[in-house]
Amino acid sequence: MNQLKDQAMLYLIISILLLYKEISYASIGTMLITSIVIGMIYLIDNQKSTCVLVVLYFIIAMLEPLCCYYLPVLFYLCLQYKYPLLIVASLPMDILSFADATFIAKVFLIPMLLLAFYMQAGTKRRDLLEQKCKELRDTGEEVTTLLKDKNRALIEQAEYEAHVATLKERNRISREIHDHVGHMLSRALLQTGALIAVNREESVNALLAELKNTLDTAMNNIRESVHDLHNDSIDLKEEVQKLIQNYQIYDIELEYNMEDEIEKNVKYCFLATVKEALTNVQKHSNATKIAMYLYETNTGYQLTIKDNGTKEPACISDGIGLTNMQERTEALNGVFQATYREGFQIYISIPKQDQKDRKG
Repeated sequence: MNQLKDQAMLYLIISILLLYKEISYASIGTMLITSIVIGMIYLIDNQKSTCVLVVLYFIIAMLEPLCCYYLPVLFYLCLQYKYPLLIVASLPMDILSFADATFIAKVFLIPMLLLAFYMQAGTKRRDLLEQKCKELRDTGEEVTTLLKDKNRALIEQAEYEAHVATLKERNRISREIHDHVGHMLSRALLQTGALIAVNREESVNALLAELKNTLDTAMNNIRESVHDLHNDSIDLKEEVQKLIQNYQIYDIELEYNMEDEIEKNVKYCFLATVKEALTNVQKHSNATKIAMYLYETNTGYQLTIKDNGTKEPACISDGIGLTNMQERTEALNGVFQATYREGFQIYISIPKQDQKDRKG
């Protein structure tokens, strides 16, 4: 764009000087011929065609002295397209044209050629600086994007570590309650039962029986709370990664895209399926690679396990392991599929829904 502006400025200056010298059919024809040649050069935009057009214009300039006025524009084009041979070849043509030119053209031609060279050099430096600025801007944007991605990854990692720490603390609390409070309540229940057995007074036995019922209720409530804490403390991704660590002889690819809060029945179903699937690969397949995908959508949870084994099973529906997987999935109103196509594949989809809508 800058080079086009330079050429337009050169052309305008030369045209004004030419028309100021004389307004004739020859001067107007020269302007039109020059415009046509320059327009064809930009339209064709081909090195060989450009060379031919420039040489043709030099020949016209030797025949029509007024064309010598526009030689700086053609010289600028030669510099722009970086045609060294054409630039060198244009010098004798400039000299010949210069020899045939009028005195005014001779006085005018040299400074305009120098101006064309200066404008081309300046534009080239400006374009180079603009290109460097653009590269620096693009590099800066890439670095900014990279830093944002790393920052996002660090935040996600920190959130995940905090979530894991929370789950571990829940697990520790559930163990503490089970090991200490649960044992103390069990001991109190045994002591209360012993007192009821040895005591002979009916009024005291009634009080002891009420105490035993209270302790039983407390024990059941604590047991349920401990189970809930333990279930919530299971991190599905971490547990799947632990299972994968036991099968390092395989090249296992894991893609996990699920939220932290997952229904406990789905966790148990997926963990049992992964464990059973890895065991089946080890026992029955000659696979070397296993792909495992766990995804959460707006409506449910999906698990896909695929290997590259070449041993197609005689009957896919047989096997206690596959039957257990299917029963667990269907108990959660899910869909279970086991297929073989260039490897054995297990697919499970479980919808998100309330526990009261589940079977069993």
